[in-house]
Amino acid sequence: MAQIALTWIERKRFLGVDSTSHSVVLSGGDDVGVKPSDTLLIALGACAAYDVVEILQKQRLDLRRLAVLVDGEQAEQAPWPYRRIHLRVAAAAPGLRHEQLARATDLALNKYCSVRASLHPEIEVSFEVSVEEA
Repeated sequence: MAQIALTWIERKRFLGVDSTSHSVVLSGGDDVGVKPSDTLLIALGACAAYDVVEILQKQRLDLRRLAVLVDGEQAEQAPWPYRRIHLRVAAAAPGLRHEQLARATDLALNKYCSVRASLHPEIEVSFEVSVEEA
């Protein structure tokens, strides 16, 4: 079981420490730390990226670059849940085909990513991929 610790610093600022003792400053809109709602997008992007890298490396591709941009659209009223999340995955590897990257991303998001599996099913999660020159 994973466990994190969250400690109030001041105002709307907190220190979050993960299960392996890495820390992040979180804040509620004062530009001192990461917004808690943004950490969800970061977690989803990182989870998907981790799985995409693993899938492509198992296919013996020499991955040179992978970048993920995540856009989240929230409802306009409290509690401002995410309605839609869109990931843009860009990768570069010699011989990498668009179909391979699309398949790896689909598997990552819809089969392997625990963050995606933990999201409310009403949240629309979509993605697009692009293969860059290696």
